[in-house]
Amino acid sequence: MSTQPTQAVVKQEERFTEFVPFGAQDKVKLSIAMVKNLIAVKTKSGKTCSDTDAIKFIAMCQARRLNPFEGDSFLIGYDNRDGTATFSLITAHQAFLKRAELNAEYDGMKSGVIVERDGQVIDLEGDFYMEDDKVLGGWATVHFKNRKQPMHKRIRLQRFKKSYGIWLEDAAGMIVKCAEADALRSSFPTMLGGLYLREEIQPQSEVKTSTPIFSAPAKEIEATVTPAPSKSHVDQVRELCVKDGVKEADLVEFSNAIGICDDDAKTIEDIDNKNVEALPMVIENWGEFSNRIKNTPEP
Repeated sequence: MSTQPTQAVVKQEERFTEFVPFGAQDKVKLSIAMVKNLIAVKTKSGKTCSDTDAIKFIAMCQARRLNPFEGDSFLIGYDNRDGTATFSLITAHQAFLKRAELNAEYDGMKSGVIVERDGQVIDLEGDFYMEDDKVLGGWATVHFKNRKQPMHKRIRLQRFKKSYGIWLEDAAGMIVKCAEADALRSSFPTMLGGLYLREEIQPQSEVKTSTPIFSAPAKEIEATVTPAPSKSHVDQVRELCVKDGVKEADLVEFSNAIGICDDDAKTIEDIDNKNVEALPMVIENWGEFSNRIKNTPEP
């Protein structure tokens, strides 16, 4: 059997892939090495993406015209229960909004949370709710200029809620984003089909089993999940920098280099202002960020 096709594929994989991102004028270049070394975020156990994962990521970015250097997309790794790793292409919320805005049919969107108040289930616009309200889910409605019926989506909080990160601080805001993404994806499948937010991905390691791992009295469980007074993402990142001996300037430079914010960020506050999803990602994957920054040779 001839090996000619295989050799051709390998040659193709070694080259840069060039394409013009959606809404841009200049081309970007992606290669397997760039994805593995600059873009992909390793799992908590330190596993990195394979060449196949990198190729799939490049192909998806090219097909969907996503620019990972502007924060349109990320390749995030998760540890599975069986010891393997899964890498998922995550699309930024801003990418959904940019594509909807440029669609000629798009005529605005409303969204909010679904809460239980005084025994009644009601829809609230936005992610603001009263202290005694119980958040049940999120909703979003996309309107069109030439279609008679809007696209309306309602999703349950329990389906998406994670037990870590920003979900512990702002579950209402996160579920609204998920509802918006679901509604926009259903409204414009040609432009957004197959794209998912990080908030919509459920890692295998977080999938609940029918058999509880721990048995504890109800009061003890309630005490363990009571969140401590929340700090801003900026303060959390600064504390991590001090703890691990990472210079703030080095973190900002590295963040600019991998494209999670605009390349003119000068401080941690700049990163947060330019991309509200950036610092939560840095906090959740701090071990990887810290290692890469410390192992980057000085010019």
